[in-house]
Amino acid sequence: MFAKPYKLKSNNTLKNSEKKHLAQRIQTCFPGTSDEKVKEIVSVKSNTSCMKLILHSGDTVGVYVVDGTPMIIELEDRLVPTVCAMWKVPDLVPTIAIHTPVLSKIQGGAPLYAPGVVSDSLKGKRFNRGAILAVCTGDNYAAGLVGKAAVSSTDLARLPMGVCLETIHVFGDMLCKDVKFNKLERPKLAPPIFSDDTNIMTENLAQLNIQPIKEEWPSLVKENPAVPVVNEPQIIDDQKSQKDEKEKNDVDKDMDHNETFATECSDNEDDGIPSDMDGLLRWCLLSFLKHQATKVELPLKTNLFYKNYLMPLCPENHTLDVKKSSYKKMGKFLEAMQREGLVETREIEKGVDALVKLNPAHPLVRAHRTPRTAPAPTTVAHAPASPPVIRELYCVTAAVAAALAPHRKGTALSASEVRATLVEYVRARELTAPERRGAVVLDDALAQAANKRPQEVLKWEEIMTGVLGRMTPSTDMVFSDGTHKLIKSKLEPIKMQVATRSGNKKVTLVSNLEAFGYNLVELAQACQHGAAASCGVTRSSGAKADQLLLQGDQTHFIAKLLIEKYGLPKKFLEGADKALNKKK
Repeated sequence: MFAKPYKLKSNNTLKNSEKKHLAQRIQTCFPGTSDEKVKEIVSVKSNTSCMKLILHSGDTVGVYVVDGTPMIIELEDRLVPTVCAMWKVPDLVPTIAIHTPVLSKIQGGAPLYAPGVVSDSLKGKRFNRGAILAVCTGDNYAAGLVGKAAVSSTDLARLPMGVCLETIHVFGDMLCKDVKFNKLERPKLAPPIFSDDTNIMTENLAQLNIQPIKEEWPSLVKENPAVPVVNEPQIIDDQKSQKDEKEKNDVDKDMDHNETFATECSDNEDDGIPSDMDGLLRWCLLSFLKHQATKVELPLKTNLFYKNYLMPLCPENHTLDVKKSSYKKMGKFLEAMQREGLVETREIEKGVDALVKLNPAHPLVRAHRTPRTAPAPTTVAHAPASPPVIRELYCVTAAVAAALAPHRKGTALSASEVRATLVEYVRARELTAPERRGAVVLDDALAQAANKRPQEVLKWEEIMTGVLGRMTPSTDMVFSDGTHKLIKSKLEPIKMQVATRSGNKKVTLVSNLEAFGYNLVELAQACQHGAAASCGVTRSSGAKADQLLLQGDQTHFIAKLLIEKYGLPKKFLEGADKALNKKK
């Protein structure tokens, strides 16, 4: 069901009364479930929400998420537990076992056939066709998938072939990999008692030391005293053991001395920082994996990884620029590092790649050494203390290239630079109108640039308006770390929107923050402490990027925080004056 990507239709937080109603529905759908077991799945104090998902087939299903973990799936007024719910309450639905290699085939999209079921796991199980079943493996009792029985227990026991289970949810599908949820890992439980693995009993018997029973009557066969007795205790000499221990300590001291000597020699040598850009990129990545791999939260977008983590680790007197390397792009560099086993990337959204796994235990990471002059890894900033310096520029187009020579097509210029270039053009060709002060007679190039007729007399304001209107608006952003970013379009301002959710509750949505270099997770924490309200990162249906979600109408607080604390200009915050004048 969740083997292919799905779309989020809505996400609503449940009230306490709705949580109680959900708990009652669980007890009704699964008779015999006690109140304590229901509280393990959903409690009144938990943060529970209902997500409406549109599957790849077009069907709509509901998923109840409890504290960031999917617990219950709603299919046409029928509740189905997820594998996470089965981990908390293993006896919620009947459980059957399959052979361990079969689970990977089902995760790849194959159905469950009757030969894959362990026959001993059906003993004592009674279920009808269409019943909800959980499936574990022969080496782990934790549920690996949940499905609907295609045949009854009686038919399954005597069925030699055919599909016996319709998969609804399997561990490792798109629902488990959703970045909105917590990272899910299947727990390791004891093997089921109905496992058919006879090798376990054979290994246990082989480990037993079974001695033959001594006969009451003496044997007529002459015994051989030279045969050693199995597991005969041996007497260890104290002097010999002390001598061995002393020799071992001497060896350890020699190794420590050699290691210390090697470290001192390496400090006296060159720092080993590569001079080429490919080697410098690799050096910064190894430094990140050695010092910060266990401190970051995954998944981590590749563009934020390059700007917030790799660039601050670049040593002094060096400049890190992926465009000057042979990779040209960060994605190709990470693909090469993935082939070496250092990192693992995955496309979390359409056109957006992110790091999903790091390998700090790689031999290259362990052998990596950073110089003493390298920046401390704890100084890497996750969120900018101030917004980027933004300049509104205009790119030269073919229509204005003749009037703005020697600037070529595609060159980004400010409005003052455009005016200075036009003034030099008019002076060189003596196009100033003698009878009108501050006016210019247009020649063919100026007329084409201003979209007017030749020999027409215009003032400088009209010329500038016409020329800038025929150029491409651009935005140059200079971040606090010194990096530049040129966007060949007009930068959209940060937008604040107050929406109404279920129960007539108001929430504030702040969008387009990432375009200004803000880290939404860090900003959400600052808003949560400053506004004393619930705050998080979300994405509404139809939005192109993540948004900041605050409980209540917090437009005044957001405007004051971004403008006064972070120094954001008012023109880049939509409705800033109205929000600042609003009462708290």
